[in-house]
Order: sequence, then C-alpha cells, then structure tokens
Amino acid sequence: MILLNTLMLLQWIAGLIVWLLILNIVIEWLLHFGILNPRHYLVSVIGEFLHKMTNPILTPIRRYIPTYNGLDFSPLIAIFILFIIKDLINILIISG
Repeated sequence: MILLNTLMLLQWIAGLIVWLLILNIVIEWLLHFGILNPRHYLVSVIGEFLHKMTNPILTPIRRYIPTYNGLDFSPLIAIFILFIIKDLINILIISG
C-alpha cells in the first residue's frame, strides 16, 4: 500500500513538472515576442519562479544538447523523459 501511494505521488510530481515546463515555455515565448512586459511585477515574479523550478531539470540536458538556431529543445526532451517515467510508473502501478 505504501509503495502504491509513493508511486502515485511520483507520478503526480512528474505531471506537475511537465505543466511547469509547459508554462515556462509559454512565458518565455510571450516575453520573446514582446506580448508580455518583462518589467511588470507579476510577470517577473512568475517568470522567476518558473525559471527556478525548471532550471535544475533543464541544465543537465542543455549540457548535452545545445540550442539550434536559437531554439532550445531541452524542455521538449525533458517533457519526453518525464512522460516515459510516468508510463513506467503506470506499468508498476498496474502490475503491482
């Protein structure tokens, strides 16, 4: 029972990280295209929070995969890895 709850918690955390990565991507795009003002207090607080939460996950990936023509593929790869982790946890939950 404890193992099942732990696996479900890990799956929930992986899902939360995926959503944080998606929000970080959207905020960065909106800032890059000038839709959001980076000097606005709320935008800067949200952007800084998302950066602090996602940067520890993205930094190791960025070491091995550089940007290509200004495009950063590290969030996409992190989301892909997290989906694989979630699927593996699902298999463990179903089989156990």
